[in-house]
Amino acid sequence: MQDFYEVIARTLERADARHGKVRRSEFCRLDTLHGRVLSQDIRADRPIPPFDRVAVDGYACRTDDLDDPLELIGTISAGEKPRYSVAPGTCVKVMTGAVLPKGAQMVVMVESTRLDEQGRVIFTGSDKERSSRNISFRGEDLAQGSLIFSGGTILGPRHSAVLASVGVAEVPVRSLPRVGILSTGDEVVEADRQPLAHQIRNANAPQLSAQLRDMGIEANYYGIARDDRDELTRLIARAQEENDLVLMSGGVSMGDFDFAPEAMAACGYQILYSRVAVKPGKPTTFAVSERGDLFGLPGNPVSCFVIFELLVKPYLYRLMGADFQPPIIKAAMATDFIRKKTRRIEWFPVRFEKDGTVMPVQYHGSGHFAAIAEADGVAPIAQGQAELKKGAQVDVRLFS
Repeated sequence: MQDFYEVIARTLERADARHGKVRRSEFCRLDTLHGRVLSQDIRADRPIPPFDRVAVDGYACRTDDLDDPLELIGTISAGEKPRYSVAPGTCVKVMTGAVLPKGAQMVVMVESTRLDEQGRVIFTGSDKERSSRNISFRGEDLAQGSLIFSGGTILGPRHSAVLASVGVAEVPVRSLPRVGILSTGDEVVEADRQPLAHQIRNANAPQLSAQLRDMGIEANYYGIARDDRDELTRLIARAQEENDLVLMSGGVSMGDFDFAPEAMAACGYQILYSRVAVKPGKPTTFAVSERGDLFGLPGNPVSCFVIFELLVKPYLYRLMGADFQPPIIKAAMATDFIRKKTRRIEWFPVRFEKDGTVMPVQYHGSGHFAAIAEADGVAPIAQGQAELKKGAQVDVRLFS
């Protein structure tokens, strides 16, 4: 078995070697950028805010005038070009988001004022409120020309507002890799079929499709290959021809009818690794060719899901020029976790308790796919380690 972290390094090295062949650029709309990778640096086309902006509803005035009644000379709403200037002894009523009128040095909140019988504004606030400017100054958030996002940033909804604010309506992104999915096994039928007693429904294909869609990638699906060397070879060859990466679930263990290695070789693939010291996911295979690469993923749904998160997702993002960093939270174990075999690093499913600790999800092996549905993420226990005590700190890799 190959060391898990060495496998990650080799996988990413391969992606780096290939990115020049598949890294193309295009544009996407702001509302479709989730999971996409920015292809170039984005800089502010103007200061943010672009003007001295009023931060509260209130009265714009001079700081030295708060001890005297102020003559109200007009009102400025958000989006309105200012028509007034603040002179000594005067104020302008302003709304949140409005342009600060000339001459004003601060904005006092409506709640900190009252009107006298002549309609003049009287400040009634505290000394603390007296020192509050309540202004967002021009360029306070971003100076014109400043770097906002670097090329290679993985985008999500939180980036949309910033991009829109600097005029990026069409976002320059890396083209998405073409990814093909195929399943294997005589025992597997599609999810809309009624399985016989000796059959199981195809859980991996829709699961992988959903994981890819979360990255913005729409997969090409090639169906289920039966346990026949020639059929599997034909299906792999077709997927290889039409995609940058092929994801094949099942057919990579040591059974008599697991023909995947022979089919891969017939299609010109060279196996980079085929046994990994990780649980779940030991049978994971990664093969490379001139036309594209292939992950042979375990047939068990938990293994398939976890290996996609640990290996396939980082590979695909690196292919698009991004360094994927999974969301990780450090948390304390809610109970002991004990295992008998320690030859592999193990990523076990966990869920968060109300007190912020993590509880291992009951897990009966990599075929127990309900465990993933109940989990918030996975936590590692190192190779050679048999136990994690209650209270031990673990790095929880969150599911998106």
